[in-house]
Amino acid sequence: MGVLAAERIKLTSTRSPWWCTALFVVATLGIAVLFSLVLKLGVEQFNQDIAEGKQPATTNPYPDNAIAGLGITGVADGFPGFGYILVMILAALAVTSEYRFGTIKATFLALPNRASVLFAKAGLIGVVAALLSAVLTFVSFFIFKALIGNDAGRFLSLSDGDNKVFYAVPVFVVLVVFLSVGVGALIRQSAGALSLLIVWPVLVEPIVGAFGETGRNIKVFLPFQNAGRFIGTADNTLPWHWGAWGGLLYFAAVVALIFGAAIYLVNQRDA
Repeated sequence: MGVLAAERIKLTSTRSPWWCTALFVVATLGIAVLFSLVLKLGVEQFNQDIAEGKQPATTNPYPDNAIAGLGITGVADGFPGFGYILVMILAALAVTSEYRFGTIKATFLALPNRASVLFAKAGLIGVVAALLSAVLTFVSFFIFKALIGNDAGRFLSLSDGDNKVFYAVPVFVVLVVFLSVGVGALIRQSAGALSLLIVWPVLVEPIVGAFGETGRNIKVFLPFQNAGRFIGTADNTLPWHWGAWGGLLYFAAVVALIFGAAIYLVNQRDA
């Protein structure tokens, strides 16, 4: 409990966590507003074409699955994935900032069990981020339903469609927190850790899929693609070897491997 209290004080007494949290909220809700307005324009254009006797560009402007649409607008996606990237930045800085300012030495002197320090950091940030993401996912849904208009909004219901996104996003957020803390402990430098965490899901994994059939076969084994498989944002046309829950287990195994390597090296290296 003392370790958790210390990590809570570190988390709430510095500016970067507050800035990351504020940007996380603004980005998530902003994407929900943007996506709902774009869809609303599509519905209005469809109705206008019908009224004028024109051939509509689409035969069905209404969302077939409200929750699938929310998966695009929620915390797991956008810009792309801008929301969860901010969570990864916050989690990585919780480790690398201590190495930068040398406070990690005092932390390890006070608590020689270094593994418990990493678990406390990741656990505290993970729980807070998961709760916040769950709230924002629900708020995004209601924003989506309110702004899309009564015509299309009648098709949206919390009881219809695949509700998995409401628990899949918080689970994913917890895992990326442990991943980010592990990467931060391995690299120990903010620039290097943040570069890797941002470039890998945003640039590296999407580029792999551009290399024809070989790239598509490799892409199904990449960690963030499997996380997207679980959430419902991945490309379903890829040659997947397992389903959504298999994707979650695969991503969790990668996170466990990196976090375990971080614990091992932290115990082996000097602070």
